[in-house]
Amino acid sequence: MNTSIPDPIRQAAILVSPETPEALEKRIKHDIFASISRIKPEIAANADFDVDVMSGAFFEQLSPPLQGIAIARTEGVLAFYNRVGWSTAFLEAPLETCVPDTGLAPLRERFHAQTLHDLAYVHPKHFEKMLGKAEAASLWESLKRFASQAS
Repeated sequence: MNTSIPDPIRQAAILVSPETPEALEKRIKHDIFASISRIKPEIAANADFDVDVMSGAFFEQLSPPLQGIAIARTEGVLAFYNRVGWSTAFLEAPLETCVPDTGLAPLRERFHAQTLHDLAYVHPKHFEKMLGKAEAASLWESLKRFASQAS
């Protein structure tokens, strides 16, 4: 009897991109690992990305607060792509593709965002605070168009 729990990050990638979840899974795990590495570099120092992180073993041994980072990021990805749609192009497309100039600096500085995928880790209320309601609504529509055109 197999009692192992499915990897929740992999499951999220499958929900978003059922045909080809690998690229998204790797990106989510990379991003979460990078966040945890910034907070607790000693925990990440001896981890092998391909073995420990990609298998999910790295996340299983984390303390609950650090697991919370993984959970929040994974939930953010699910909510973001449920809202705008999915395309692998999100993983590499620069912020300038859809984000207005007024949002670029805050997203890069505060949220370490570089690509459209990184927006998945930003809570929607932050877009309204940075851009205002009308500009935030316009951004969501632009992201939806991007997803549909890039697919």
